[in-house]
Amino acid sequence: MRTQSIIGKLTEATHAQSFGGAYVALRVVLGSVFFSAGWTKISVGGWSAASYLASADGPFSEWFRSLAGNGFVDVTNEWGLFFLGIALIIGLLTRPAAMLGIILMALYYLAHFTSNTAMGYVDEHVVYAAVLAVFAAGGAGHAFGLNAIVLGNLRKPNAVVKFLFG
Repeated sequence: MRTQSIIGKLTEATHAQSFGGAYVALRVVLGSVFFSAGWTKISVGGWSAASYLASADGPFSEWFRSLAGNGFVDVTNEWGLFFLGIALIIGLLTRPAAMLGIILMALYYLAHFTSNTAMGYVDEHVVYAAVLAVFAAGGAGHAFGLNAIVLGNLRKPNAVVKFLFG
């Protein structure tokens, strides 16, 4: 007997269609935010995080400043946002994408810690990370996403595949 996920329990406790629809809408909307941020950086051509990193403040500011002008950081940032957005929008590999998104939001938060915490410790980066944590834990790609299709078409998925598409 398979144990029910927290999302399954929440769905039972709520109006199933409303909850499922809201869950998918939240995934697609947040995915659109990341996709748009990534696409904007990619389409500009020559975009760099150098000025953002050079003005880093807070406890890890020296480390963030040392990354300013690093081409790998720029490419990873812009394409990471782009693919994170696509993964959330289409519901494919949502768990690993959400986990990487949490790391990205933590880095954004810490890079400008002083300004991000000027009005309290919770800002948009923390909210995005919390929503991404729900997606990572709750099988967001199975709600009108491609994860369910991929996993459903595999004969005997191993633990790694179940984790990636779960």
